[in-house]
Amino acid sequence: MSALADKLKESFQSSEYRHGYADEFLNSSIATQIKVLREQRDWTQQQLAEKTGMQQARISVLENVNYSSHSITTLRRIAEAYDLTLNVSFEEFGKRLTDIDRFSRESLERFSFEEDPVFQKTSPEEILQSRAFTESVKGDAEQEKQECRLKEGNLLFLDAHRKRLQGAQALSISKGQEPKDSQLPMAVGK
Repeated sequence: MSALADKLKESFQSSEYRHGYADEFLNSSIATQIKVLREQRDWTQQQLAEKTGMQQARISVLENVNYSSHSITTLRRIAEAYDLTLNVSFEEFGKRLTDIDRFSRESLERFSFEEDPVFQKTSPEEILQSRAFTESVKGDAEQEKQECRLKEGNLLFLDAHRKRLQGAQALSISKGQEPKDSQLPMAVGK
């Protein structure tokens, strides 16, 4: 962890401080991610407004890190415009420290459904090299062992993909042929 995270560990001993800091970080991260996702797609605020059915001025407010009145309904509309899913969850403060420590433009970018490697005919090697996967496994090795929960289901996907490939190869070898795409089971979650 960084020096900032180490300092926050101490400061978070105060309940008032940790809740206030976490709230401010949440507001900042939502606003920043809305903007990062828009810029990732080379959209203007006006284009995002049109896709969400909102006014451009509303998008400007939502991208302001000092704004704190986000509604789930509005965030769902934005997620749909980006062709993403919205995730809202309750987390431990240790997880929040990790989020703060990893906060970067790259950590906020997401693939739209059409670009999501989980739904592409992508080899495990290509997925392992993708930005989404590398962002999901950042951190020290000990933390990775403890968490074993990679965002966006990449670990489950890779494991299922490997098992499907192994099963298809075993089936093909026993039949003396190459596996066809139709012999591979559907992706996790379908």
